[in-house]
Amino acid sequence: MPDRIAPQRPTPTPKPAMSPTEVRAVFGQNLRKLCEGGPPITVLCQQIGINRTQFNRYLSGEAFPRPDILARICGHFEVDARILLEPLDKLQQAQTGRFQQELLDKLLIGRSHPVNPDTLPDGMYRFWRKSFMLQGKIITNLALIKTQDDVTLFKGFEENLLLKQENPTARRFPRLAYFGLVRGHVDGVSIYCQDRQNQTNINFFEFGLEGNMRFYPGFSLLVRRRIDGMNRMTAAVLERLPVDPAQWRAIVRQDSVHDIAYAPPIVQRALQRVPDGL
Repeated sequence: MPDRIAPQRPTPTPKPAMSPTEVRAVFGQNLRKLCEGGPPITVLCQQIGINRTQFNRYLSGEAFPRPDILARICGHFEVDARILLEPLDKLQQAQTGRFQQELLDKLLIGRSHPVNPDTLPDGMYRFWRKSFMLQGKIITNLALIKTQDDVTLFKGFEENLLLKQENPTARRFPRLAYFGLVRGHVDGVSIYCQDRQNQTNINFFEFGLEGNMRFYPGFSLLVRRRIDGMNRMTAAVLERLPVDPAQWRAIVRQDSVHDIAYAPPIVQRALQRVPDGL
């Protein structure tokens, strides 16, 4: 047979380079979104170690930072330098999409039941569980459940407790973002989560706690080796929150580690159901 001649593909038109003004505008928009729901700007600048006036110039798109300052900002928010060039929403969708595809291809074999929006509606939730690291303590933080194209996603933040143990006098630490996929079941939902350090967490929640459909009791399992003095499984509760941004911001600003008496009584009872120490 004669050799086939490959068809000539048109040369792609190079993407025009962004101007400095466009770079500053993208960075400023991304930075404003990253700051949403966080501490006041003055506190944030103290945490990052940056001048407040200069930070305001970044927010307004008047300037962009030197490489060392950019590295500090990226480290604080756990993002990379692409926040100079691409909208934050696009970067976050790419991160979630990669993880989601891995779950679909390698873990969630077979078609998943969709999550019933009547029993687990999209919205803001409060996640309660006993601490894996700190005996006698509980962890609470804010999480978002959102459905896109029939896939229900889960996103939340936790404080970096390892850094907190190493620096007990520091007031605040960058929070660790984690992303998850929610899978529907006949009697509840499972949530598979992973953070940017590839730490994986598997959760299961039932519908309703003591007749209250605003609470979802279950358990949380951390996928890792056994470590003396630390747990890998504990009880957990999802609490559906009302549409109240002021309450959401208040939760974000609070510490995430508490004594169990801090939780509502209905949550306290649920957290005592599953024995720790696996």
